[in-house]
Amino acid sequence: MRTIIRYFLFQRFSKAIIDFLLLFGLVLAMVSARSAVHSWYSFHCIIGMTWYVLMLVHIGQHWQMTKALLTLNRKVLKRNIMTFVTLIVFILLTCTIILFIVGVNDRFVHIHHAVASPLRLVIIIHAITKVRRFLACFRWF
Repeated sequence: MRTIIRYFLFQRFSKAIIDFLLLFGLVLAMVSARSAVHSWYSFHCIIGMTWYVLMLVHIGQHWQMTKALLTLNRKVLKRNIMTFVTLIVFILLTCTIILFIVGVNDRFVHIHHAVASPLRLVIIIHAITKVRRFLACFRWF
């Protein structure tokens, strides 16, 4: 069973679906952030946690690249600067989520907002730089 799940997650089409869901979830999280109530049952938090889980799946799908970036492999870093920046800002977002779990108050919400705002821009740039690979996932040959 585990092998079957792993097989489907690493298919090109599965990667494309995860990427699409991540972009859609990012838009929903951005829109819902404007009226977010600082609680776990708000639409923004539910969308955010769903997006976060999808992001972990996405990182798992590209684990070899992630490992190369985290080991600071110069050859890989040189060709994937934007991916590295995205990964670093995602790690910072994880830290803000941990702070949010510890205690919901305005200070942590402001810290989260300060990290999430640049993350949006970084993810959009990352998606634009990878658009060819994304479209290649839909080729059937």
